[in-house]
Amino acid sequence: MTPTPCAPLDLLCFGEPMFEFSWLQKDMIRPGIGGDVSNTAVAARRAGASAGMLTHLGSDNFGDHILQLYADEDIDASRILRKDDAPTGLYFIDYGPAGHQFSYRRAGSAASRVPPADLTPDMFDQVGVLHLSGITQAISDSSCAASIRAAELARKAGAKVAFDTNLRLNLWSGEQARAALETILPLVDIVFPSIEDSEALFGTSDVSEICDRFLSFGVGMVVLTLAEKGAIVATPDSHDVIAAFPAQLRDATGAGDTFDGAFLAEYCQTGDALYAARFACAAASLSVETVGAVASIPKRDSILARMQQGHMQQGEAG
Repeated sequence: MTPTPCAPLDLLCFGEPMFEFSWLQKDMIRPGIGGDVSNTAVAARRAGASAGMLTHLGSDNFGDHILQLYADEDIDASRILRKDDAPTGLYFIDYGPAGHQFSYRRAGSAASRVPPADLTPDMFDQVGVLHLSGITQAISDSSCAASIRAAELARKAGAKVAFDTNLRLNLWSGEQARAALETILPLVDIVFPSIEDSEALFGTSDVSEICDRFLSFGVGMVVLTLAEKGAIVATPDSHDVIAAFPAQLRDATGAGDTFDGAFLAEYCQTGDALYAARFACAAASLSVETVGAVASIPKRDSILARMQQGHMQQGEAG
């Protein structure tokens, strides 16, 4: 049987969506949906790109809610399989004086059990960019192997591969993360490390050294995020600093995912990495001003308005 061609997509994200419970205050729990690459898909779609998800979900109500989100956001879910023998992953957020703390119930989840054999070449037809993350690699050996196969199939199909390090030392050790990086980075075109991840992985805070370390694996572009200091876009030919936009910090949850989605959305449309990074910095600055992963992800009009506001402020300062 000939596979049905998938719809053209600017961005396809492979990883684990999760259902969220937030303890906002005593006796008040707010439901939501998160997961790093899922947030990135939403961010890309709201920024104006076409986006899709590739994953497994449990045949449960939590999976139903996640699929409803994708329908509401116009995110392609045709590559998502429902599984009767594994649940959808969950996580809980507690907010306190020391900030927010996460507790996960994802062991044995449907998304963590995706085998490489379930990924087929037709899933990557007409895809511009495949986006992966270190979390997808860390949640299980199966998922790590599937990430490699996804990158290989995407490149064979002519897609670029993007990867966010998203280091989570509660999921695996730094040594394991570095070994997995060495395997996947030769298949990556654009890598999104944070300065915190890079310090933990390489033991240095020198941004030039960090960028050069990632480039040494054959990565075409490094987009190093520096939190309130902005970002650096590095290629073998240049290192460019992109200033951050002023923001009133309320909750940084999902800000990096928003950055990734906004960058990839704009880069797919324009091919201009420096403009895409400014666009992504504006999106991230909006994200940190609102509580919640999906709720904080801005739409394109708001991002452009923030960029215009920043341009006017620079003009007045000049």
